[in-house]
Amino acid sequence: MWIKLFFLLLYFMVLFMLARLFEAVVWYETGMFSTHLVDPVSLSYKKLKTILESRGLPYSGLAEKKDVSELVEKSGELTHGELYSAMKKEKEQTEAGDGSTTHFSGEMHFYELVEDTKDGIWLVQSIFCNQVHTSWC
Repeated sequence: MWIKLFFLLLYFMVLFMLARLFEAVVWYETGMFSTHLVDPVSLSYKKLKTILESRGLPYSGLAEKKDVSELVEKSGELTHGELYSAMKKEKEQTEAGDGSTTHFSGEMHFYELVEDTKDGIWLVQSIFCNQVHTSWC
């Protein structure tokens, strides 16, 4: 009986040490602890959208940063680790795809991206597909 209790205690101690090791790795890479909370109001609109995408929440009807930050707050606490992993995933997806071409899924998606980069210049090509010949679209 005492041996089982000893191994159970040893197991939890090893898990605790591994968690601290992983925390140290994240701290070494980013300079901050991943378990610290982040205030969603201090983040940009683009970062808030990335967090919502990683959480699997729709945000298409929300055009203002205030509304998006409220949705992030309602969906749960935001940690530096979650923010870091979401931004890293988005960066990898951006690097994997062509950075000069953006495919819009609809009017709200276009509006969100254009409003996020008002200082940029956009060249838009609209392609309308015929319902009969959609194999090339």
